Amino acid sequence: MKKSILAVMFILMSVLILSADTVVIEPCDDMYTDVEHPTLPPTTTELWVAEFQPAGHFERIMIKFDLDQFAGQTIDSATLNLNRFMGCPQGGTTSTNYYAITEEWDEDTWNSHTHAQFDSYVWASYGFNVNGWHNIDITQLVQTWIDEDIENYGLLIRAQTGSKFSKFYSKEHSNSNLHPYLEVDYTPVSIGDNLIQETIINLQNYPNPFKPSGAGRSPSTTISFSVTQTSSFVTLEIYNIEGQKVKTLYTSPSRGLETRSIVWNGKDENDKSVSSGIYFYNLNIDGKIVASKKMILMK
Repeated sequence: MKKSILAVMFILMSVLILSADTVVIEPCDDMYTDVEHPTLPPTTTELWVAEFQPAGHFERIMIKFDLDQFAGQTIDSATLNLNRFMGCPQGGTTSTNYYAITEEWDEDTWNSHTHAQFDSYVWASYGFNVNGWHNIDITQLVQTWIDEDIENYGLLIRAQTGSKFSKFYSKEHSNSNLHPYLEVDYTPVSIGDNLIQETIINLQNYPNPFKPSGAGRSPSTTISFSVTQTSSFVTLEIYNIEGQKVKTLYTSPSRGLETRSIVWNGKDENDKSVSSGIYFYNLNIDGKIVASKKMILMK
């Protein structure tokens, strides 16, 4: 039943709102790159990935989704759905990592014998060992694109060293029921709510992602915010992805319009450097979180 519904949806339109808070999106671009076989034309109806020396295959998958409809929203989840139809050699697992591509591309003009540039941060990992549908959680990456913390050039799927061949159907396959798709769950926020929030605070950091600017240097980013509430107590705190507080950067009474810029050097309360990864910075007013943003520390 699910496959039949998807087939109808993809025939009628590439994006369809299933309910008030669920959206299914087909890729605007998808393809694979194969550097080792420059004379072999790509199979446009398929997506290949491998990092398997014995067979001489090192293909990578590139997929991009248009997320403009989610501007200003906070999503609950984002799941990439791929249908694998072949694994070769028989047995074993194709272990894959998911990265953010860092350069512009599209499937019509990109040279399929050139791998795209991508950031080193691993947003997700997944192992394929059977054929059929697979669901990969890429919520953090999609939200980062929506927040415009990084440019949305799509994602790159790269197999881990020693991983065998897996092939999936692309959006060009004749059976639309087998096309890859992104499923996003979210609770819509009205424009009015956003405007009210913006009159109270403006919270952001730059650069994001951030990393050391030179050998021996510590990474740093500047967090800025504005508060218009009077007679309030303002606190700015850093948390890791597990919800543990890393550092309190600022705490002070507010006496009216207040604008601050505070540098975080990637260290915790004990002045120890934290590991690379995703961190959240929360702005609290009178003990309540009024805004929370995400930043990425790379090393």
